[in-house]
Amino acid sequence: MKKELDMIHIYENGQCISYGGNQDWFLDDWAKKAGCASVLASHLYTYYLSITQMSKSEFLEIMNQMFQRFTPGRMGYPFLYKFARTFCQMMQEKHVFLKPVYMKQPKSYWQAMKFIEKSIDEGNPVSLLILSHQAKELEDANWHWVCITGYKHSCDGEWIVFSDCGIRREIDAHILFDINEKNVMKMVSMKKNPQN
Repeated sequence: MKKELDMIHIYENGQCISYGGNQDWFLDDWAKKAGCASVLASHLYTYYLSITQMSKSEFLEIMNQMFQRFTPGRMGYPFLYKFARTFCQMMQEKHVFLKPVYMKQPKSYWQAMKFIEKSIDEGNPVSLLILSHQAKELEDANWHWVCITGYKHSCDGEWIVFSDCGIRREIDAHILFDINEKNVMKMVSMKKNPQN
């Protein structure tokens, strides 16, 4: 069983170069270092506006706009509630109505998986803030936002699909959601049409 949302693909010279954006595209050095929340917001923005293809220059323009709204401080942008509130308010200006659904810190593997599966099944990507993680597979993703876009159940286990710095990645769900005091993660999903 596999479920993956149709997320933005970035093109240049007629070739697909990226699965979502990459903070290395920013011209500003601080944005390159700490702009992951802005890139995530750009992914979500295009997704909820049903945009699935865009040129690198067009997407970078959106990233720059998002950087103005999600400007990182000295510690980056590790603010789950502020991120969700700001994004929902911004989308309301586009007449897209969303309600954040939070999971501040999963208490178990199954709780985390249920949250992911429900969100993806309802058509909503999951914003994952990894504050710290001991897994070697995530050594470059500490204090970092990524966009979860799908999940997969197969004979070799359960996998989470996500976009990170323009790359489509898969990780063993048991590694990602190895719940202990050293692995600190927060998640939020934006529910569409919350009045329904």
